Amino acid sequence: MNCNYCKNLIFSFFTTLILCSCGLKSDPNNYIILVIGQSNTHAGIGFDVELDKPVKGIKQLGRFGTDNMKIIEAVEPIQHHTKNKTKIGFSFTFAKLLKNQLNSDSNIILIPCGFGGTGFKDNRWNKGNDLYNDAIKRVKSTLKNYPDSKLITILWHQGEKDIGSNSYQTDLDNFIINLRNDLDANDVPFIVGGMVPFWVDQSSERKKQQNIISNTVNRHVKIGYANPEIPFRIKKIDDEFDAIHYDADGQRELGKRYFNEFLRLKNQ
Repeated sequence: MNCNYCKNLIFSFFTTLILCSCGLKSDPNNYIILVIGQSNTHAGIGFDVELDKPVKGIKQLGRFGTDNMKIIEAVEPIQHHTKNKTKIGFSFTFAKLLKNQLNSDSNIILIPCGFGGTGFKDNRWNKGNDLYNDAIKRVKSTLKNYPDSKLITILWHQGEKDIGSNSYQTDLDNFIINLRNDLDANDVPFIVGGMVPFWVDQSSERKKQQNIISNTVNRHVKIGYANPEIPFRIKKIDDEFDAIHYDADGQRELGKRYFNEFLRLKNQ
């Protein structure tokens, strides 16, 4: 046998062994997406059997009954704290786009932690509050139980509950800092989403809140803003109906905008 061939074969074997022992793999087995906030994470009316059907390789951390704390198939409605079988959120669209972009056998694991009608002023999302602790626990547990996993992004949609709060900007900024520190995720893309434009336009306090949310990108690093106004305004056939919530079409479009911000942040 050719000696140079043998040397190259041995070198290739030990190089592979070293890379594997250091944990330097091209893809983890699981990409984790934390989805947090209030009802606009999951309350879009208009579930569609075809558009919203399950996709192989997209999972979720279950919450209810025997599914609790288990990795199960991601099926709409995703298992947030509050859910309704006729309603969907933006995270499944995001996960499908990510799955296509990765083009690998790795799983996408959604960790859904949205809860309708919650915020900072009612002490649900501040550090140490129940919903905050639940989100931290679920991410850490998943990383521990599935060591070959990676938290790839945090998707946050909230603000409606705290309209009129004089401390909202401070509360939101502290939340982002604390959550990242507790998850050791300071370099993980964190994306916030804008509230429904039609609903926002009805009040100066809502406009002020939207400005605080959109300007988060200027106060933190690795922060994106899913803008409901660009490239076009997200609307409904009847904007007056359930005005505070995006419908299912709006949620799917919002998922695309979250994903575009994710790509922008990953390419920085």
